[in-house]
Amino acid sequence: MQEGFGGKVVMSIDQSVEKTSYEKLKDLVLEGHILPGQRITEIFLAEQLNKSRIPVREAVQQLIHEGFIERTGKNGYQIKEYNEQDIIDLYNYREALDGMLARLFTQRMDVSQLYYLEMNLEAMKENLNNFDQATFSKIDLEFHRIIARGARNPHMKQQHDLILEKVLYIADRIYLVNEEKQANLIDRSSFEDTFNQHSMIYKAIQEKDPDAAEQAARKSVQNGLRKALLVMSRQF
Repeated sequence: MQEGFGGKVVMSIDQSVEKTSYEKLKDLVLEGHILPGQRITEIFLAEQLNKSRIPVREAVQQLIHEGFIERTGKNGYQIKEYNEQDIIDLYNYREALDGMLARLFTQRMDVSQLYYLEMNLEAMKENLNNFDQATFSKIDLEFHRIIARGARNPHMKQQHDLILEKVLYIADRIYLVNEEKQANLIDRSSFEDTFNQHSMIYKAIQEKDPDAAEQAARKSVQNGLRKALLVMSRQF
């Protein structure tokens, strides 16, 4: 960082390059172009990203910090493979975080945010009538993001954003095995359960009951964990 005109902090050219490397590397990981357990080196990544090793090294360190990459040996890395205990730990953390965000949202929300939440539920209900899983998943994620924004705690929102990225990453690995197998692992009632759980969270928030909102949010995450573990048990 450098101090610019008026004392404002500006980003140097080198730092902007590092951020681009970080974003590109994270995309490669999240989109599955580099597979879990695959061993990688800075040289390999620099070639893939068409960047020098210095910004690539910084990008790798950031993704190690976020839990997407881990060290292997002296000079190597690999994409982290999440086992069953990792998933349990992640969902336990998300349960506590989602519960507190729902509580804070109930206490701090304004009318417009409650309206957005209501419109989200309407969109989810409409999607169930004309079901499309990809669209449903986007609506589901936005429901939780509305609550995270409305809780007005930027530190918790930052952690929530990272947790959602990890949950999505894991879901891609354990749910989307292939279309034929996926149909046997997930049925429509699972998505109806999600809608019902979101409705319970909304009802508690609408009634300005932070205790009930927190418990409903926690229950929703607990249900997500049960589904994830069930899918894993059927796959392996």
